[in-house]
Order: sequence, then structure tokens, then C-alpha cells
Amino acid sequence: MNSIPVVYVNNFKGSDDAAMIRAAIQHAIETQAEFVIFEPRRYMLQSAITFDTAGFEHDAGSSAHDSKVCHIVIQGSQKLTLLGAVDEQGDPATVFVGINDLQIHGYLPAILWCEDNERLALKNIAFSREPFYASAGVVIAKSDSHIVVDVFEGNPCYDGMGCYCMNRFNPETGALTGESVTYGSGAGVLWKRIAPNQLSLTNAEVAAKVALGEYVSWHQGAQTDFQTYFARCNHLNLSNIRTYNSNGFCMLTEACKHITAERVIFKPDGNRLFTAPRDAWKIFKCNGDLNIDQLIIEGVRMDGQNMHSNWLIVKEVLSDDEALFFCHHTFAKLEIGSVIELNHEEDIYRLTIADWHHEGKGDRGNYYRIRLNEKLPVITQNGMLGSAACWEPDRYICKNSEFTNIAGAGHLVRYDHVVILNCTYKNTMNPGILLGAELPVHAEGGHATDILIKDCEFDNCGFFPRYEAAGCIGVKSAGFSGKFNTNIVILNNTMKNSEIGVHAIDAHNVFMIGNTFEGISVPLLRDEEVNGTIYEHLNQFS
Repeated sequence: MNSIPVVYVNNFKGSDDAAMIRAAIQHAIETQAEFVIFEPRRYMLQSAITFDTAGFEHDAGSSAHDSKVCHIVIQGSQKLTLLGAVDEQGDPATVFVGINDLQIHGYLPAILWCEDNERLALKNIAFSREPFYASAGVVIAKSDSHIVVDVFEGNPCYDGMGCYCMNRFNPETGALTGESVTYGSGAGVLWKRIAPNQLSLTNAEVAAKVALGEYVSWHQGAQTDFQTYFARCNHLNLSNIRTYNSNGFCMLTEACKHITAERVIFKPDGNRLFTAPRDAWKIFKCNGDLNIDQLIIEGVRMDGQNMHSNWLIVKEVLSDDEALFFCHHTFAKLEIGSVIELNHEEDIYRLTIADWHHEGKGDRGNYYRIRLNEKLPVITQNGMLGSAACWEPDRYICKNSEFTNIAGAGHLVRYDHVVILNCTYKNTMNPGILLGAELPVHAEGGHATDILIKDCEFDNCGFFPRYEAAGCIGVKSAGFSGKFNTNIVILNNTMKNSEIGVHAIDAHNVFMIGNTFEGISVPLLRDEEVNGTIYEHLNQFS
């Protein structure tokens, strides 16, 4: 019987752990080895390489860089598994630690950057930044213009640290409370170290938002950066993965077909309170079947899981069956035979791609020439929006998962065909689940249709609205008004300790069945102008 080819990282040499890992992975790809085996230890990543990529620009705040500095790159592998070790509790004992140069608002090397891989798998691996990118403490003094924080043991405390994406917490329960104190733009001033474990910040707006005795957490910076990145990695498998600390988005998967994830955890260790200044896991233009089990996200700003594609915008009608479209941000392939949905007000026209060509980049996006099997609607005009089905999953399922202390939404869903089962949402600033598209800033689509939310629990959610939507579950497409998010089943969920249960704005054909509302002032708040149809049956109130 033939043995499975295996590469052991400790058999390779390099200037540091990062160079050693790069050499081992390159050898595995060249020899078609199926496993790269890591020791149960911390791999300190210092050296980095510059990798040419078009994958940097994902939103309006992204850099336009065409390369990324990375500690580890995996490109063009076939059936490769990075296999770490586990401790006695079954947690990852292999930790990749990326450097932190302590510069304000700078980009840092991606720990792991993966493009164009087939059947890539990661198992039993954790990720962190050191020195830590986040800090936390308790407010011990304040005036109208400044605050003093006693920094918790083990957290960074140095002169000149930035104050980005600051949030506050109840010292008794540890619950995230209120609106964020600072956002991605930061406080505008830096921390001053006034004692070995004390920092002072002079900013009247910050001082006005915090109280004595509150816990606060903040970040060194808040760039649109990606600590781990997977693009066009089909049949991606993630198992027993942990992120302790991140400088930007913890993880991004882009244009991947079929993803399986089990026990993927984004959660700080120690007493830092927060994991990242941006989203935990962004799923972008991925398709196929996306199956997620035991996803745990705690302490991120903004969203726990953010799922979307981008709108295709008609730029020019070329013939009765062909048009030029523009799409913001990074390029992704279309699929012949796939469907494009053209939107005119609340009407949808489904057309099939007969052929397409990439017509080049420009205006911080890409142009697509698309010929269709059917004739374009006679009402087609410049500016009309479309969504590509091949940029959304055939089915997304997330079950048995937890979203806690999220200074955004737990799930931000701009996809169709979504199933969310037996998940908990606790202390989320925006709705625990927020359904709907966005147009004005990032052009994120599409609307959310064919949604099932079942057997979930919501506790203290949506205390600060997003796109005007609040509560445990919000339905709102930013930049639109109408019956856009449809066929939504909300079944057998528990919603408690929140002002609003379901806030249905741009919603239609919503089925609320068998839900329990405890301590909810307004179980259902609907938009009377949109006037979508909402069915209520067997719900319980207390």
C-alpha cells in the first residue's frame, strides 16, 4: 500500500519560522505531498515576502495596492492539508504569531495568504498578533475632556498607542454596551502613558461616552487589512481554527466554491475583551455549498460574519441581448449558464449568461461585457442594478454557533438561500441578524431572499440601529425602500432583553411562527409605507 506523502516542517531550515514554513509548503506543492505537519508550538513569524495580488480592494476604505506583504503564501496547491497539533483539551496547540511593528494605522504582513488552491485544508491551527493589537482596561478617572484607564494585566500599555474602534463593557456582566466610542477613524489623538499600567486620553467626545468603572477595549489601528485570506480556494476545509488577535479582518474568503468549516473560533485570550477592529469572517462572492458548524465569534468591530457580493451596474446597453456592466472592487469570474437578476424597482428580471468578457479595470472596479440568452427588458437603462447568482452560494448553512459582544451585526446577510439553525446572539450592537443589501457606500448586494432562521436565541441585541434597523432581527436594504427582502421564515426562536424583536422594513413574505418574546417591548416593528406582508402564528409573549 502506498503511503500518503507528508512534509514535516521541522525538517526545513530558514532565517526564521516563517521562512522555514514557506520552504516546507513550497516543497509540499512541488512534490505533491498531501500533508504539512506542524509541531505543538508557537511559530514566531518575522520575515515576509511581497506577493503580487489583485485581492486587496474589497470596500470603499480599501487600499488600491496591487501587492501584499505576507508571512506565508500558498498558491496553486492540490489537495494540501496544513495539520497542526492539539492540546489536552483538543484546542489548537500550533500557533502562527504574526509580527506587530506598533505603527499607527499601518498595514501588517498577512499571516496566511492563499490563492488558487484546490481542496486546501487547515486543521488545528491558531493565529495571533504580537505585540497584541488590542488593549483593555477600566476607566478610573475622567473629566469633560479626558479619561484615565488602568490597563488590565497582560494588555499593551505604551505611549502613543492609537485609540481605534473603542467599545465599552459592563464591568459586572462583561456585556458590550451602547454605541461604539470610536470607529475606524479613531479618536484623533493618541494615548499618553502616565504610569506603568495607566494611560490617559484627551478627547472630549470619548470622555462624554464613557463612565467611571466601565471596562473599555480599543485597537492600535483599523485598516481594511486581512490577517488570513483565501481566494479561489475551491473545496476549502477549515477545522479547529482559532484566532486570538487580529489587526484587521480576521479572515476573508473570496470567490471560493464550496466551503466546510467546523469549530472555527474568533475569540480573545486573556482579558483583552476584543479580538479585532474589523469583521471576524467575511465571505465574499463565494458560491457552491457553504456549511458552517460551531462558529464562535466574540469581540469584533464590525460584524461577526459578513456575507455579500457586489452589484453589477449597467453602464451601456450594447444590443438587445448584450450590455456593459461595472462592478466595484475586486474582479471575479462569471459563469456561462448562470443567472443575472436585473432589478427595476421591486421587479426582478432573470436572464442567463450566454457569454462574457472582462473588459478591464477602472474607477476602482471592473467592467464586464455580458451577452445573454434572452433579450434585455425594454426598460433596461444605465444605472440599473443586477446581481450574479454565481457570486452567491447555492446554499449557506450555519448551525450551533455563537456570536457575542459584536460591535456590529452578528450575521450580516446580503445573500439568498440561507439557513441559520440553533445559533445564539448576545450583546450585539446592531441586530443579531441583519438581512438586506447596501448600495450607497460599498455597493454590497444583493437583497436577502429564501431565508430560514430557526431555533436561535437572541439576548440584548440591536440596541444601536444600523441603516435604521434595530432589534434582534433587522430587515433593511440600505439605499432602497421597498419589498426587496422576501420569503423569510423566522421559526421557533427566543428573543429577550431587547427593545425590538423583529424590525421588518424592506421586507415581504415574512413568516414569524412559534417564536418566544421575553422582555421585548415591541415584538414586531414594521414599515407601514413599504407595507410588506408579514404572517404571525403561534408566537408567545411574556
